[in-house]
Amino acid sequence: MAKREFPFDPLQGLRRADPASLRNRPDTLIQALQQTSPYNEPFLSKEEQIELQEVVLNALEKLTDWEIWLINALLFERRSLREVEKMVKIPKTTIARKRDQILDKLRKILAPNTKVKEYLD
Repeated sequence: MAKREFPFDPLQGLRRADPASLRNRPDTLIQALQQTSPYNEPFLSKEEQIELQEVVLNALEKLTDWEIWLINALLFERRSLREVEKMVKIPKTTIARKRDQILDKLRKILAPNTKVKEYLD
């Protein structure tokens, strides 16, 4: 199978966070709890955010270029199935099926991680 050219960069938007974007976050969980008003959820500390980001990026690295491109197009760039269908000339039902398979694959990779479970619960 020939290598497929993507209409845009498959990894765009999936880069590791720049430390400047974490500047206003508390450094530790203790600081996050101290800065939170009663009965509210604490902000993620820088440590937790970086740890979760690493877990998700490691899971994304296990995907093929095509899978990363498709997830990027549908979830991060918010393109519709119809738009992607026109870009790659594949029926939208096939694209939807592929999307679901990729999300299941990511779910299986991320499910054992306790940090991800805590964050989602």
